[in-house]
Amino acid sequence: MFCDLRDSTDILLNFEQGMYRNNSDGHEQEFTYDKFILDVHKTSYEYLYLGHNKTHTEIYGDGLMAIFPEDNTKYILENIYRLTGRMRVYNESTDAGVTRPNIDVGFGITVGDIALVYYYLDQRDHPIGIGVHEAARIEGMSKFYDARILISESFFNSAEVYIKGDARFSWRFIDRVRLKNFREPVALYELLVDNDPRFDKKMNSIPYYSEAYEAFCRREWGTAKALFLKVYRDFGLGIGRVMSDRCDQLSQHPPASDWDGVWDLKDK
Repeated sequence: MFCDLRDSTDILLNFEQGMYRNNSDGHEQEFTYDKFILDVHKTSYEYLYLGHNKTHTEIYGDGLMAIFPEDNTKYILENIYRLTGRMRVYNESTDAGVTRPNIDVGFGITVGDIALVYYYLDQRDHPIGIGVHEAARIEGMSKFYDARILISESFFNSAEVYIKGDARFSWRFIDRVRLKNFREPVALYELLVDNDPRFDKKMNSIPYYSEAYEAFCRREWGTAKALFLKVYRDFGLGIGRVMSDRCDQLSQHPPASDWDGVWDLKDK
């Protein structure tokens, strides 16, 4: 699992310009970037690197990577629910977005083989393996698809029984893609949690998106575009705009006759 704070560069620039200040006690105090990053870790990551002695974690500034044993799917879901719930409470407090930024964290999760290699330089184990790169690529695309928790089909298959058995969770299909520098395609899903402010909108959009994607795979670009735009306009979901733009590209430059619907992603 990769977790990363979104728009971190813009947030840092806002801090450098002195945007976030607090005068609740009658004395204006500057809310610092360091304090905000501490909030991010305490609100969104704390459970991941303190809650389980079998979890390997590494912190990357405003992001975090966590590796779980393969039998910990339910534990992963529970922690996702806790940290997204805490993030929502933080964002809905009265001073969020005024005296301090909102927290918007994206997630990328997959299942893969990983080895831990000991580095003498810092005397720590560090993970290597295709799973690390795949999770990082998936997290990197979560904002592109306007999804908070983007997961691979392999993780969805391992978690499906828990997701379907717990009313707090659901899912929506996103896309079939070939990640940058990967050969094999992967199906991407968004894990939905009921503490997401847009949970209902995402759930209600599923029939329209499914119909649009089916038309897309049949190469019915005009029909697919109209339905994708409905997802964008009626539900406010950015993935509708992404896919409608893709329809325009494919109508102008039709794919080969053996095209199977998989889209090659150019960005990380």
